[in-house]
Amino acid sequence: MSADKVANEGAVQKSEVYQDPKAKFQYEEKNGGWYLGKMPVAPEQGFKATEIQLLSFARPHMRGFHFAWASFFCAFVCWFAFAPLMFFVKQDLDLNLSQVFTTNILSVAGTVMCRFAIGPLCDKIGPKICQFSLLSWIVVFTLLGMSVNSYWSLCVVRFFLGFGGAAFVVTQYWTTSLFANEIVGTANATTAGWGNLGGGVTQMLMVAVYAFFNGAVGLGQEDSWRLSFLVPAFITACVAATIITMADDSPRGDLSYLYREGVIARKTATQSARLGMLNLNSWLLGVQYACCFGVELHINNTAALYFATKESFNVGPLDAGVIASLFGWMNLFARSSGGILSDLGNKMQGMRGRLMAQSFCLAVEGVLMIIFSRQGKISGAIPALVAFSYFVQATEGATFGIVPYICPEGLGGVCAVVGAWGNIGAVCWGMMFKFGYLGKFDKGYEAMGYIIIASAALSVFMRIKGQSHLLGTLE
Repeated sequence: MSADKVANEGAVQKSEVYQDPKAKFQYEEKNGGWYLGKMPVAPEQGFKATEIQLLSFARPHMRGFHFAWASFFCAFVCWFAFAPLMFFVKQDLDLNLSQVFTTNILSVAGTVMCRFAIGPLCDKIGPKICQFSLLSWIVVFTLLGMSVNSYWSLCVVRFFLGFGGAAFVVTQYWTTSLFANEIVGTANATTAGWGNLGGGVTQMLMVAVYAFFNGAVGLGQEDSWRLSFLVPAFITACVAATIITMADDSPRGDLSYLYREGVIARKTATQSARLGMLNLNSWLLGVQYACCFGVELHINNTAALYFATKESFNVGPLDAGVIASLFGWMNLFARSSGGILSDLGNKMQGMRGRLMAQSFCLAVEGVLMIIFSRQGKISGAIPALVAFSYFVQATEGATFGIVPYICPEGLGGVCAVVGAWGNIGAVCWGMMFKFGYLGKFDKGYEAMGYIIIASAALSVFMRIKGQSHLLGTLE
């Protein structure tokens, strides 16, 4: 019996567990369970880990876990490195507000097709090579960000920087491949949340680096923001080099080796894409993801500008960047809490519990966004932003607690669709503001809140094979 067959047949007797001698890692049975070192695993799920040991960096599970979030973190920092500096870029390149919004839209639009493509590629060549390639790409364009000298060159650089946002899909694929079903919601939410934390860190990092060059070194405004891109590019290059030399694709080793040695059946990108993309649930969940992660991307692009330009807030551009960073810093724990809530719902009521957790978080997110939009003083806007941010990210975590169940055989395709819709949402929000709410950010945020609340109703229509739906019966 092959290990793949074991993984697909559900629970098995320990005596039936087969390990291919060609697999890179060999697991042992002890104390009534299966382990690799101190990590307990589920052989019936392809030796995925059943615990998250945060202080461990052991291969393959926890090393993959830490590289997954760290790589997405770096990609996120580079991806949004322009946002906190846009006040200065706008002045030096003589841009108007409409042009700024166009570059914001392009920065998230560039991610869409790349996310659709990278998910199936994970099934074909493995997440490690995919992530290394994306990080290498984004390093090049982060460095090119130093040379933009016109509106059009800024558009091109920000569009291609957006390709790095596809690192999220790889992150979710990677942790889903390494951790068992009972904790996959928490694992996915934590790696994505800590990766998304880059959105908050970049608001503070880029402002701090700019202040260093401008204040301590004594450079001018334009030279300071241009040289600021050196820092995220260097850090990301170091992480990329470490991943390609020290990480593993799966509990049994790198996919390219496992395919070549016949340890597991080879998957094609086309097969994965077809299975994931033809599943209606992928698209329903994708629209909801546009209303949480898409919202996060939009806030990352607009919050600093909103705080700096709303007269009643009376906030300068540097302080505005610090305040805006609070939104991203909530990822430190908020997205994980959504995954934990999803896993708890699964323990109590199966998939129905996961759907209830996600729908609840989505509805509360919408309500809190409306409250945030109506704040006229900075003293009220900051706590409203923090509360709203918490539920945005909790919803993201709860959403990817559902993703692994939609079509396990086409996991890459499902991750691609849902992840891409996050960016489609950001593009839509950006277009909505550009053509309907330019200079009226508060009204635009309020309209977004109502749309988010309405999207929670889509959960009623999800029917996942072998799982209960929101009304409670098995599908």
